[in-house]
Amino acid sequence: MTAVTIRRRVPPDDEQLFDLYRDVFGESLTESSQRRWRWQYLDNPANGPEGPKIWLATESGKILGQYASMPVDLWWGGREVRSSWGMDVFVRREARGRGLGEKLFTYWSDHVDVALGLGLTPSSYGLFRKLHYRDVGPVPFFRKVLDPRAVAQRRLGAAVGAFVAPLLRLGWNWFAPTKAEPGTDVTVEPITGFSAEYDKLWESARESFAMCVRRDAAYLNWKYRDSPGQKYTLWEARRLGKLAGYAISRHEDYRGLELGWLLDVFAPAGQHGVRDALVGAVLESFEGEGVARAQAFALSGVLGESLRRHGFRVGRSPMQFCVRSRVPDEGVFETPDRWHVVFGDSDMDRQ
Repeated sequence: MTAVTIRRRVPPDDEQLFDLYRDVFGESLTESSQRRWRWQYLDNPANGPEGPKIWLATESGKILGQYASMPVDLWWGGREVRSSWGMDVFVRREARGRGLGEKLFTYWSDHVDVALGLGLTPSSYGLFRKLHYRDVGPVPFFRKVLDPRAVAQRRLGAAVGAFVAPLLRLGWNWFAPTKAEPGTDVTVEPITGFSAEYDKLWESARESFAMCVRRDAAYLNWKYRDSPGQKYTLWEARRLGKLAGYAISRHEDYRGLELGWLLDVFAPAGQHGVRDALVGAVLESFEGEGVARAQAFALSGVLGESLRRHGFRVGRSPMQFCVRSRVPDEGVFETPDRWHVVFGDSDMDRQ
C-alpha cells in the first residue's frame, strides 16, 4: 500500500475535489456546495498568496479526504496571529477507518498559530478533545420571547396557547426584565455596506478584547454583505456622529415560528450604551417584523450583559468550542469573559 500524503489544495485539484463531494454528499448537495464554495474559500480576504486553506489526503494521486478551514486574522493576547476556523472534514467511504481524519486535523492545526473549532459535531468534538484542544465552550445561548402568544400556540396549540400567553408574558417580564440603558447620544441606522471607517473602529476596539477575529471593512463586507446564502440586515451605531459599533441580524420562519437572530453586536468593550442601543434597535425591528423569539450565541462578557439587560435569558447551548494555540497565549485562556465569539463567526450560519 502506498503512503498517504497530506498536502494543500491547488487549483488543478478542484475537479477531483468535487467528485469527492459527490461521493460523500450526493449530487444535489454538491451543486449547492459549489455555488457557495467560491465565496467561502476563494474570496476570503484573509487568504494569503497560496490561496485557501484546504488540506487534502491523497494516495497515488487520488484524493481520499479533505479538511477545509476559514482563515482569519485573530487578535490574541495583544497581537494579531494567523488563525483559522476548522469547518469541512470528510473522507471517502472506502478510506474510512485509516485515521485520515485525525491526520488532516493535525496537519491543519500545525499550520496555523491558533486553530478554532466551533459548533462541533459529537464525533468532531471527541477528536478535538483527543488531540488535546482546550475545551472553551459551550458558547452561551441567549433567547428572548417577543410574542408569547405565537410561542405558546406553537407549543400548545391555538386554544391553549392563547389562554396561557398572558401568563407567559408576565412570567418572562418578571424573571427577565428589560433594564437596558442605551446612550442618549447614540443613533442606530441600517446600512448597505461597511466603509473604510470600520478599519479604524477595529484598530481602536481590538485592545479591549483578549480574543476576537479581525473585524475590518474587508472582512465584514465579505462575510455579511456579499454572502451568497443568508441575507442580513446591517446596523450602524454612531455616537455624536462618529462610528461607534455595528450589529448584524436576520429573521427566518422556523417550523411556523418566526425567529430573529442577532449574529453579531460589536463595539469597544467599554461602550455599554452603544451595545444597548444596537440590541434595542434590532429588537424593535424584530417586533415590527412579527418575530416571536430573538436568539443569539455569544461568548462575550460585555455582550452577554447587554443581552441580559434587554431581557434575554440563557438557555442550554449545543455550540461546543475548542481551541489549540501554538503561540504564547498571554493569559488569554484565563479571561474568556474578554473574548468575543458569536454566531456570525466561523460558518455556523450556513444555509
